Amino acid sequence: MSDLETRNSKSELHINVKDVPFHLCKETIAKRSAIVSSLLERNKIDELPCILQDIEADPETFKLVAKFCYGYKVNLTSDNIISVLCIAYYLGMKEEHSTDNLLGKASSFLETRVLPSWNETVNALRSGEKSLDKLADFELVDLFFDSLIEKASYDPRLLGEPIKNREETTSEYRPNPRRRLFDNDWKSEDLITLPLRFYEPLMIRAMESRSIPVEYIVTSICKYAKKWVLDAEDSVSGKKREVVEAVERLLPHKRGLISCEFLFKTLKHSISLEASSECRNGFGIRVSKQLDMAKPTDLKILTQGYGEKDIQLLRTVVTSFYSNYTNEEEDSEDVSLFVKVAKLLEEFLLLAVSEDASLKLEAFVALGEITAAISLGVLRYSDGIYRAVDVFLERHGYLTESEKMEACKVLDCKKLSRQGCEEAAKNQRLPLRVVVQVFFASQLQIRDTVAKEIKGGEEIGVWSDEDEIEKMTEKLLGMEIEDHECVVHRWKKAKKVSVWRQVKRKFGCLNATSSSSADACTCDVKKKKKKKIHHHYK
Repeated sequence: MSDLETRNSKSELHINVKDVPFHLCKETIAKRSAIVSSLLERNKIDELPCILQDIEADPETFKLVAKFCYGYKVNLTSDNIISVLCIAYYLGMKEEHSTDNLLGKASSFLETRVLPSWNETVNALRSGEKSLDKLADFELVDLFFDSLIEKASYDPRLLGEPIKNREETTSEYRPNPRRRLFDNDWKSEDLITLPLRFYEPLMIRAMESRSIPVEYIVTSICKYAKKWVLDAEDSVSGKKREVVEAVERLLPHKRGLISCEFLFKTLKHSISLEASSECRNGFGIRVSKQLDMAKPTDLKILTQGYGEKDIQLLRTVVTSFYSNYTNEEEDSEDVSLFVKVAKLLEEFLLLAVSEDASLKLEAFVALGEITAAISLGVLRYSDGIYRAVDVFLERHGYLTESEKMEACKVLDCKKLSRQGCEEAAKNQRLPLRVVVQVFFASQLQIRDTVAKEIKGGEEIGVWSDEDEIEKMTEKLLGMEIEDHECVVHRWKKAKKVSVWRQVKRKFGCLNATSSSSADACTCDVKKKKKKKIHHHYK
């Protein structure tokens, strides 16, 4: 090796940045870098190649820094500003070492060009994720957060427009035109592109500031969950689980702020991702608190597949809803909520049998029992269950008579309206036993109506027992039901007190050990006293 080559070798600084080699002049770099200058003065040349090993420097950014040392103009952007700051800081490129140095230029760019702009701030925070840890002493993250919260306080629409709940609408936010930060045609960077380690503390600080309407914060959180969990097909389950747990921590518990559809989906995902029990229970509580606001399609999210665990999840949600109202003296508002949920379950049951022809008998009965239990003591009439049974029998014409009775056991004939009774009495898909029970339910309705009118002091003509029996007999005779003559004969001979008892004995309803299909529509479910229950969503 010649003397010239030896001198050149000694004057060069060899650095590898992510396997990309750089051969730089030591003296040139030392003029701008206090760290390089200090190592050369102390003759610690061996340490020079390791000066950047503690930071996540990328080759392109380091190339910019090196060119600055050689006198070239540096093109600073929101994409590279944090990385440039980090390298300049670690190399000691301060004003004390050299005037008009890189650290000062980068700091000025951050202050004047990045932080005043929403888009540039979001982009810089997202791009400089790894480098920001190395600049913790500068508290740059807090600086970014404060900048973003200030801008969102002036115009919350930067977080996204809230989706109004169908039951509880939020007041429309109208920002002061003087305080608008952007035109409608200008697309803002979305905070949901930030990594979770920045997004969660930012949202916490935004809520603590109380300067941004909560519905806008909720909108952003829901969009974050949608991007990283609900719509993320290729994401690792561990990352999804981390996000869904953070989303549950962030979301408020106030009724109506979050759509039921979103809550049902996140609850389902929290279970499938095996999130923490706190997360699963948190979503379950939110769902149960506004179950009355849900739609039948929302319930379908929970029970998709209609497996045993899916149906148990629905049962848990419903039970949790009722446990929220445990006062013995329920006000009228509570009762109206019970009515809404009872009707919701009837609509859902009908939706389930209408859209899924493969719905199994066991699943239908399980769903029907939940629906019937909810309507008990809440709905005076529940024709919805009858319509669901009718559709189920129509779509499962291959069922045996005993299987049809099993399906009909969720039907309480006494809760059919007058119109429902008329339709059921003509329905040849129903088993004979159920049709007879429908007739007697209709008779009881007539008696109740007459009794109420008499009690009200009105003078009316009251039918005799024979008149009622004749009327029911004529209805039976008008229908093509196998062996109906036997039923009519037994009915006409029966006395008023013993009629219902004889039919129940025939159907096995008086026997405590009789099959569940035999007492399909006649045995009332006793209403249990409400207790506080801790629900676990598994």
